[in-house]
Amino acid sequence: MKIRIQPSEIEVPENEPFKHDQLGRRKPAEILTHLVSSIEGPCVLAVDAPWGTGKTTFLKMWGKYLLNKENLLVINFNAWETDFSGNPFQALSSELTDGLGKYTNKPALLNKFKKATGEILKQILLNSIKVSTSGIVELKENNLIKYAEEKLSEYKREQESVQSFRKALEKIAEDLSKSRKNRPLIIVIDELDRCRPPYAVELLEVAKHLFTVENVVFVLAVNRLELENSIKVLYGNDFDSKGYLRRFFDVDFRLPDPDRGAFIKTKLKEIKLPEYFDRTQDPEARSELGVVGDTLLSFFGSEKVSLRNVSQALHRLGLVFASLRSDQKSFVISAAVALILRTIDSELYHKFIRGEISDKEVVDSVYKQLGAENLTTGKILFETVIILGPKEKSILSSPHGGELDSPLLNNYKERLVELEKSDNTSDSSARGHMKKVIKNVTHMKESIFRSSSYLGWQDSIDRLELVASDLMDEQKSEN
Repeated sequence: MKIRIQPSEIEVPENEPFKHDQLGRRKPAEILTHLVSSIEGPCVLAVDAPWGTGKTTFLKMWGKYLLNKENLLVINFNAWETDFSGNPFQALSSELTDGLGKYTNKPALLNKFKKATGEILKQILLNSIKVSTSGIVELKENNLIKYAEEKLSEYKREQESVQSFRKALEKIAEDLSKSRKNRPLIIVIDELDRCRPPYAVELLEVAKHLFTVENVVFVLAVNRLELENSIKVLYGNDFDSKGYLRRFFDVDFRLPDPDRGAFIKTKLKEIKLPEYFDRTQDPEARSELGVVGDTLLSFFGSEKVSLRNVSQALHRLGLVFASLRSDQKSFVISAAVALILRTIDSELYHKFIRGEISDKEVVDSVYKQLGAENLTTGKILFETVIILGPKEKSILSSPHGGELDSPLLNNYKERLVELEKSDNTSDSSARGHMKKVIKNVTHMKESIFRSSSYLGWQDSIDRLELVASDLMDEQKSEN
């Protein structure tokens, strides 16, 4: 089985841009369209959403919607793809020139814009040469006045170049706006938060100070938290990055989180999990796809787990299964439970696999973090694996499987005795859950001992760590 390291791009048909929309993005697109269509004057608008929640796909759908349904003009610019250039003005102006060339039918206006762009680039080149040669070798008293006059003239030339550029862009944008019922030209900048911090900040400066003119609306797709972190990399952790960004963005638009169920199902398709179950020769695995899918939906459906973490976790799960031959045991249930625990709380996970905390402490902590009442399915499966997984070897090596040293299981047995004595019918749900866990653990333990039907807990952990040694640790602050 092959798996893409980078997710496949979703097809976006020209005339039906939301045909393959699985995350409910049409409504936000319509709201954003009305917003940008109503804006008068220059504007920089931020579309904020966490990494991994489909910003790029949303922008592609929205861009085609604007062009084909709303008759607005859109120019797209991928900041990350131009990061290597080191010159954001050159990269952005080049893309803009190409885009304007497709839309305008007035060559004179386009040529004037190109000429103004060339003047700015010439000034940038001259300045870079001066910086690289230290500008002036020696500054003596007798040529101080001459040097000051040169710097003043240089400043005036730069200002004139900037003004000429802005006027040329404004003129061509005004002409295009008149042909579109006075609606603005939309320039979309994507993946700014993936760029090197110096490039990202410089691109913001360029967009705000050189390109914001009448009849132009900049839309920047960002993960605001990541962008704030990039700014702090440059200026220090004590720098007011939030206040700094407010200088650049006139309007903030928070892209709503997608429906979590739809998001997870989409990700499971992306990692080709059903395809693995189709090809595996492991008979147990084939019957477990539905159970595993429901369990992942239940635990990752909690809003306490960021969509970014969910996206990365499921991607790593796909890598685990892609690494298996069709004749290998998959231990899919253990892999899913280990992944869930690692994603929700990596520190708890590591302590558990090192034997530093009990199964009861794990379950209590996870349910406290997510809210046990929010977990619709999968709790019995989760607890069974947490109880039995680390004890597989001792079960196999002990006579008749030995006695389970499980604080969680012992707690359930003690509570059941107390509940039976009280005969409190209001606890029937809890009672039923505990009985099912005890029964499931007993059955699975017998299966492990008598038929070596492994859960594969340690094997699953080993595989997961091979492809995800830093999974979630670097993102702990997001939860």
